[in-house]
Amino acid sequence: MESMLPFSGINFFILIFVFILFLHLFKNILSKFVSFRTIIFISTVSYLLFFVPDSYELFILLGYMYCVYWIFVKNNYHETLFPMIVIALPMIFTKLDINPIFKIIGISYITFRTIQAIVDSHNYGRLTFIEFTSFLLFPMTLLAGPIDRSYRFQEDLKKGYENLTLENVGKGWDILIVGVLFKFVIAELVNMFWLSKIDENSVVFLDMANSAYAYTIYLFFDFAGYSAMAVGLSIMMGIFIPMNFNHPYLAPNPQDFWRRFHITLGTWLTDYFFKPLYKYLHQYSFLKKRKLLIQNIAIVCTFLLMGMWNGLTWYFIFSGFLFGIYSSIHNWYVLYVKKGGYDYFSYFPDIVSINLKRFLMFNGAVFALYFFSGRVPL
Repeated sequence: MESMLPFSGINFFILIFVFILFLHLFKNILSKFVSFRTIIFISTVSYLLFFVPDSYELFILLGYMYCVYWIFVKNNYHETLFPMIVIALPMIFTKLDINPIFKIIGISYITFRTIQAIVDSHNYGRLTFIEFTSFLLFPMTLLAGPIDRSYRFQEDLKKGYENLTLENVGKGWDILIVGVLFKFVIAELVNMFWLSKIDENSVVFLDMANSAYAYTIYLFFDFAGYSAMAVGLSIMMGIFIPMNFNHPYLAPNPQDFWRRFHITLGTWLTDYFFKPLYKYLHQYSFLKKRKLLIQNIAIVCTFLLMGMWNGLTWYFIFSGFLFGIYSSIHNWYVLYVKKGGYDYFSYFPDIVSINLKRFLMFNGAVFALYFFSGRVPL
């Protein structure tokens, strides 16, 4: 049964390819009798019922999420903090390991998608139960994203069968092949011949550094590969899930890094946590004239949330804290230069300067992700 979880084995790919072939071969007939959104809903529910272990837990969570969604949206509730807490309760129980019933696959991603759907309902309208279910439990993004937006997903459902074109099959196929190459070839080779050969309990500096670099490279190819496969297969079935990675290790600063690495998580945190928190902090008179301080407080809190979202263990939280500190230092430096301070990178030619920034950012990411890996021998 577990081999049928998303991207876990050849059986899953066979199942999805059969479904994609069915959609394209019979789209003209299907369009006369059933809507595209209904097809996606039926296929999503059927997949969960027949191929996902303990899927009843997902449907219990779905019922809870939809009840909360319906209550807040129906009552036109504009505050975001309270619904966020209510929606996040099952995820919090999971992270705290309080109740085994909340050991639900993909719960972190389901939680963030639900919060987004509630917040954006004021601007983009409500989701029907069919749209809500398909959006939350869509198999391609169920386990590890990317974190789509409800209004964008809803538009694809409305366009329906017109997105089922050979051109989109070709686009999706190209992205899928890159994902397969990244995850099942390069990441596996990195793990087999580099990462798994390292003694992660060694306290020798060179061993720790080796472990940090190996994990950073492995994480990118494994996660970026997974995300690309999710995007590629989705496009082939007419759902345009957003890309999640864009050469993150070439980023010259922390802000640019998170515009390239796990993009959909970064944009979600910016839109639904950082911006509201930044606005809220302006209410305090002693902070109003200290915009840099407000920005840095909001940034550190945002990255701490990111760490806790991954798990309530010290290494996830500390990794998030490090990225928050990196961003705060960068903000301070940008303001320092803007106010007339000397830009030390300007001493070098542009090509050297940009690559020096990339070198510093990459190694900073290596250090933070080393803690994220949980491989630090402490």
